Amino acid sequence: MVQTWASFISRSAAWAVRRAKRRTEHGTHQDSGTTNEDEDPAFWATHPHDDLAKRCAALHAESRRAYQERLDAEIRGARAGMAAVFVHGTGIEVGAGTRPWPVPQGVTILYGDIRNDAELQRYFDKAGSPSVDRTIDAQTYAGVADESCDFVLSAHVIEHLFDPLGSIAAAMRTLKPNGVHLIAAPDMRFTFDCKRPETTVEHILRDFEDGGESTRLQAYEEHCRFVHPTWSPPIPEHQIPATARQICEGGMDVHVHAWTYDGFAAMLAAGAGLIGFRVEAGMTVVNESIFALRKMKDQAAS
Repeated sequence: MVQTWASFISRSAAWAVRRAKRRTEHGTHQDSGTTNEDEDPAFWATHPHDDLAKRCAALHAESRRAYQERLDAEIRGARAGMAAVFVHGTGIEVGAGTRPWPVPQGVTILYGDIRNDAELQRYFDKAGSPSVDRTIDAQTYAGVADESCDFVLSAHVIEHLFDPLGSIAAAMRTLKPNGVHLIAAPDMRFTFDCKRPETTVEHILRDFEDGGESTRLQAYEEHCRFVHPTWSPPIPEHQIPATARQICEGGMDVHVHAWTYDGFAAMLAAGAGLIGFRVEAGMTVVNESIFALRKMKDQAAS
């Protein structure tokens, strides 16, 4: 073994000490002047190796779970802060999944998705999604009345759409003058998209012209070439065009686009005048970018 059991015992004890200190900081340690016996390497020295291996695996799992919870809390806090500033009245959230946007008390919100409740549970392989009030396609917002919403929320949806600016234009149609569209999108630098090329403004403008028809296959080829190897053996280069076409025609749900914070901001700058909005705020937190877009007063519903 690369790691000796003595080293493992010492590291496990050190981990327990750090964990105990964190509990003390949060007021959960009952007696900060007492050292628990399992914080001493000698306590573990006589434990069977199999038992120590199980404990080590459990410690790592717990550490990762706690780390993920902390990241999720940072994201929830950032979204809640943006909502506290920009969200009021009545509006909708599309594609809330298992992490609906935290909104202030007194807000009326309807949840829309292209999937029903049962389909969402199967898609995310767990419960936790808010009940879907109505079918809403985030690409078109078809069925949502013009100028009927004070706000529209969308988190980790726009990267799945073939025409991002078209989606933003559709959301603006549903907003009252001065209404706000809050968008959260993954920052590719910190996700499985990190190795693929960033979607350019020129690409997005072509999508806005033709609904993404001319670039659709490119998205699936990028998925096969740069994202698929994250979880599975790489697809041989000569097989990528055929594989991409197959999953494209089958409607596989992938990240069609990928942006950094700056890349997403550049797309918004290019689309603001075309669509009729201004960027009120932007921030990055953990692995996502969040932007607030305000509909211009003089933009007529179209």
